[in-house]
Amino acid sequence: MVKLLERFKGSLVWKALIRFQETLLVLTSLFVVLIMCVEVVLRYVFHSDFFGIEEVVVVAAFWLYFIGSAYGVYDKSHVKADIIPQLLSERAQSRLAVVISFVMSLLSLVFSWWAVGMVCYAIEWMPRTTGLRIPVFISQSSILVGYLLMSLYSIVHFLEDLLHFFLPESASHARTS
Repeated sequence: MVKLLERFKGSLVWKALIRFQETLLVLTSLFVVLIMCVEVVLRYVFHSDFFGIEEVVVVAAFWLYFIGSAYGVYDKSHVKADIIPQLLSERAQSRLAVVISFVMSLLSLVFSWWAVGMVCYAIEWMPRTTGLRIPVFISQSSILVGYLLMSLYSIVHFLEDLLHFFLPESASHARTS
């Protein structure tokens, strides 16, 4: 199992997913910042308005937030309260890590399932934004993609934590790579 996890995390698919996320994060960040700067200059310098730009920024921000959240799960840099584990023994910390990563995997899968329903509904009924008539499923798809990626990374982390709990010596490399 350790070899399988190491092989998967070294695969082209895994690397492509990470590269896709990093690229999308950079592009959406730049886009949101540039558009907001343009909007400020237009509004306060030229006393003009860029009709509907808020709708475009919201779509980009959705993708930025949910891909960023997924990347945080991949990188294990998401927000967490980790005061209690520091007070526990190493074995208890390992057990707690398994429970936490299992719950996180389960919740990510549930939210992914809900996101599928939400996107299917948005595609079926095709609601649109009020100004530019942008299909709502474009921004809602970011929720689905984000939660699917969070599910994938959570499951991988759960398997790593499980291996570390049962085979501390052989799983130490899989957790760090």
